[in-house]
Amino acid sequence: MTFTIPDTCRELIAQLSAFLDGELDDTLCTKIEQHLAECPYCHTVADTVQTMLALYRHAQVTVPPQVHAHLLEILNREPNPQQDERVS
Repeated sequence: MTFTIPDTCRELIAQLSAFLDGELDDTLCTKIEQHLAECPYCHTVADTVQTMLALYRHAQVTVPPQVHAHLLEILNREPNPQQDERVS
């Protein structure tokens, strides 16, 4: 089964980190909260990220500088439309 991610979901996911960190204005937060309430895909993504962050914070693990730098490099790469179009 193939699922194409709608543009609204892509926009939300691009702003998810700022949303979870409380860095967005109230109007945008309300819009994101409404979308999360209606979209099971984005709701699952947001819940997964929140759980991962909570586990990471609770574990108080120190990540080696090389691993940290590599993760940042991966997270900051431009998305590859061919890979992002489908979720199986």
